[in-house]
Amino acid sequence: QYPRVNPCVITIITRGKDEILLAKNARNKTQMYSLIAGFVEVGETLEEAVRRETLEEVGLQIKNIQYLASQPWPFPSNLMIAFHAEYDSGDIQLQVEEISDAQFFKFDQLPEIPFKGSIAHSMIIQIIGSRKAS
Repeated sequence: QYPRVNPCVITIITRGKDEILLAKNARNKTQMYSLIAGFVEVGETLEEAVRRETLEEVGLQIKNIQYLASQPWPFPSNLMIAFHAEYDSGDIQLQVEEISDAQFFKFDQLPEIPFKGSIAHSMIIQIIGSRKAS
C-alpha cells in the first residue's frame, strides 16, 4: 500500500538583483504577502505547474526555473515543492478570485511576509541572503 501524495509548487520570482514578487491571497484578511503557489495537475511536470500558476495568478512569464527544496504542507497528504524563477516578461494581471494584490518589492522594503518556519519564509530569507552576499 502506497501513501497518496498531492504535490504543490511554491515559487519565489526575482527580478533583477534586488526585487522579489510577492502576492496577497484574496481570502487572506491580514496584510501578509507570500509567494505564488498551487497544485500540480495530472499529467503536468513540476516546472509546467510553476509556469502555469504564475501565468494564471499574476500574468507573468518566467524563466530559469530551479528546484530549491520541499516540505510537507500542513494539510494531510500534501507536499510543497519549492522553486526559484526569474521574471522574463509581462505586466502583472491579477487573477482576482485568488490574488488581491501582487507587486515586485525591493529586498529592503518588504511587506509582512509568512511566519518563520514556513517554507515561504525560508525561501525569501535564503534568496535575499544569497543576493546580498554576491
